[in-house]
Formats: sequence, structure tokens, C-alpha cells
Amino acid sequence: MHKPHVSLLTLPLLSSLALIGCTEDPPTPNEVRSSITSDFGNVVREANAAFSGASDVLPSSLPLSMVNRALGTSTSAGVDLRSVTARLVAPHAGVLSATGTTTIDTDAEVAYLNDKLFTDANHVGDGIYQVPASLVCTRTTIDSSGTATETVDAKCAEQFAKANLRIRTAKDGGALLFAIQLDADHDEPLTLTLTHTSIALTADLDGTQRAFVALAPLFGEDVPNAALSGQVTGKLEILGTAKAKAQLTIDRALSIKFAKAGVDLAGAEAFVLSSAAAEAFSVTLDGTAKAGSLAVGLGETALKIPATDPGKRFELDLPGVTATASLATGQPIQLTHVGLGSRTTTVTIGGVRAQTIDVNPQDGRSFGATVSHDPTAGTDTFAFSPKLDLQMTADHAVLGDAKPVYDTTRVLIDGSLRSNEATSQVEVLTGSASITTNPASYGFTASAGQCVTSTDKVDPTTGASFTQWTVAACH
Repeated sequence: MHKPHVSLLTLPLLSSLALIGCTEDPPTPNEVRSSITSDFGNVVREANAAFSGASDVLPSSLPLSMVNRALGTSTSAGVDLRSVTARLVAPHAGVLSATGTTTIDTDAEVAYLNDKLFTDANHVGDGIYQVPASLVCTRTTIDSSGTATETVDAKCAEQFAKANLRIRTAKDGGALLFAIQLDADHDEPLTLTLTHTSIALTADLDGTQRAFVALAPLFGEDVPNAALSGQVTGKLEILGTAKAKAQLTIDRALSIKFAKAGVDLAGAEAFVLSSAAAEAFSVTLDGTAKAGSLAVGLGETALKIPATDPGKRFELDLPGVTATASLATGQPIQLTHVGLGSRTTTVTIGGVRAQTIDVNPQDGRSFGATVSHDPTAGTDTFAFSPKLDLQMTADHAVLGDAKPVYDTTRVLIDGSLRSNEATSQVEVLTGSASITTNPASYGFTASAGQCVTSTDKVDPTTGASFTQWTVAACH
């Protein structure tokens, strides 16, 4: 079994590339190690405390099962938000706290960085550190008796040497800056900024393109046809004792285009992704107050997937994604401004519209909701404002797939629902709920006091599976 050792901070540092223009003297190795111990250690410890203390405010599931099944997106009870957030905060192996929450082993990370990377031996002068191949190319082999042996993969080391990878450090007031130098030109498209209360990683895609061009020949690859621009920053900030905020910001509009050498970037065989400048995502967790908040604000985004046949090229036009959530232990979740931008979201195949989706197109294109959980009764209550109105279309001839038993064309909830874990029923508490289908005979409308039950069925003629809805008085 082969297992490479890669530190949490090593990965950002090994991909951290941006021009640092500082006039202060570069930090000494002792200053770098001291900052990692004090500053990096503080940020990670407080982030651990924030997540451990506030993880209970993240619901283990949001069982919008009726909507999920109507859209054909899920057959499970719901979305495990606690698990998703854990992966964002602690994306690699950590330690298990007394509360069962996965956290980062801070001491191990600090020791790895100080003892393996930012050593006197790796320091070549002027705040620059040569990254040894052993940090990236070491493989751990475990034999049948369980004995582990570490060796440096020779082929990996040979390729790694071609990159001439070095990390440059610099001081900027109270911050310590890290940048990677690649190839003979020492291109630096990423910057990592460390303070006592924050870690920020900024990616300059213009610099990344220069690195691609420089490194491709070194690895025996054709220089890719690429055009990259924009800037994005990810930041983890400590706001107080056991209170942390993680955010992703698109500082400058992103434009990513690449294709094989000689392929036109404007053609069907090119990958294209663009996204407007925006405060794309943030989550704040307060472990002391047992509270948190979340905000999504992705701007206009377009995606085009390469296809050798222009008639099969997939394109997504996403006007945006917005949502805010307020979370507190023992309190309902408050959702506001949930929407998909100011116009219809569309999918086209070969330039022909294949799918569309609209959220509340007649009601400001967004909605809010209050989500309450009763652990004793095993129920979740959803109250929508002004309503939830999803409208969809699908052209299966354009999509090139088999037409299902029916398509869901609208999900409309004008009021409140209560789901029950034990019965899998959804009760309409106030107002009404309906699903419109094509053909229409598979849809339903339910009003206050009625319960909706779903059953998996198989069409005897085609063998296709589908969901059958039944509306009856609640028991």
C-alpha cells in the first residue's frame, strides 16, 4: 500500500503563487517557524473550537424529500449539512474530539511544517526555501506483517526536480506572506497570507497561465492552449474566542478556457468556465454562542463542456445562486433570499435549449423559509415565504435520453409542510402543495389537513421506475 504524506498547509503552500512586493527584510527561518507555531496554531485551534462548539446548530438532515423526489435528485431522506461542513472545515484526516467531531491535529501540522519544510537546511537565503522531493514523493509501503517502509519515488523525484519548486517568504507589517517559485522564471500566481487571526489564499489566474506554459515542456507535454484570467481568495478568519468565518471571494471575474494544443478556444472542443466577481460563499460558526450563519452569493456563471461533435456540446447558463441562513441551537433555521439569479437558468445541447429552471419567477425570483425540527416527534416543519415555486422544462429529444414516465414541470408550495421520519409522510399544515407533471395524470394537489405519501413504482411496459403520489387525510 502506498500513502503519500501531505500536510494541510503544505498543499496551499505548494500551490501558492503570487508576486509579493514587500520592502521589509525577509524573515529568518526562526521567525517563520515562530509565526507558524503562534499564528497558524492559533487560527487552527480557534477554528477547531468554533466547529466543535457550533456543529450541533447544523442539522444532520433537511428532509425536503417531496421536492427531492419530485425533481428526481434524491431518494434519500435529505442532505447531511453537518457532514458537508465538516469536510469544508477539516478536509483531511484529523482527530476525533470528545463530542465526536473531526478536528485538525494542530500540533502535528505545526510540527510537520516546522520540522520538514521550513528548516534551516531547506533555507537557501533571502527567505526562500527549496522544497525537497521527499516531502512530495515519499511513499509509505506496508508489507504483509504491517511493517512500514518509507522511500522516495525516483520517477516522481525526477519530475519534481524539473519544476524547481521553492517557497518564498516575506513580511508585510504584521503578516507573513508565502509564495511559490516555479521554473526558471519563478512565476508566482498564488499568495498565502498568515496573521495571528487569519489565513488567506489568493490565486491569480493570469500568473497560473504563465506557469502552465513554462512547465509543460519540462514534463514532456505540449503547451496547452489556455487563456486564464481573474482572481479568487479563500480566507479563514478568527472573529473571537471559538468563533471563525470561512469565505470564498471571486475578487476579479474568472475566465478559464483551455483545450488541447492547436484546438480553437472558441470551438466546441474547448472547456470554458466564467463567473462574475462576487462574495461567493461564507460560513460563520460561533462555538461559544452555539450559533452560526451561512451566505451564498455566486454571480453569473457559465460552463461549456468539450465535445468532439458540436451538436452535443453541453452549456450551462446559471444567472447566479443566492441564499442566507441563520442557525442557533434549539432555534428554527431561518432561510432568506434563496434563488437562482434574475432570469431563467438554462442548459443547452449543441446550442439548442434542453432544460430550464425558474425559482419564484412571479415573486421576485427568490423565497425564504423557516425550518423547525422536533427531535421528540421526529418531525421537520417548513414554512415558505412568499412561497416555493419551481418551474422546469426538459426536451428529451435534445438531451438525447429516454423520455421518463413523466416529467415534473412545477413544484408549488404555498404555505407550510411537516415531514415525519417514522411515516415518511408529508403533511400540508397550511395552504396547499402541488406537483404538476407531463402527462398531467401523475401530479397531485393537496391542501391543509391532507398528507402526501410517495411510492416507488415500475412502468410495466417500459420497465422505467417512477414515483407515485397519493393524497389522503392524515392519520
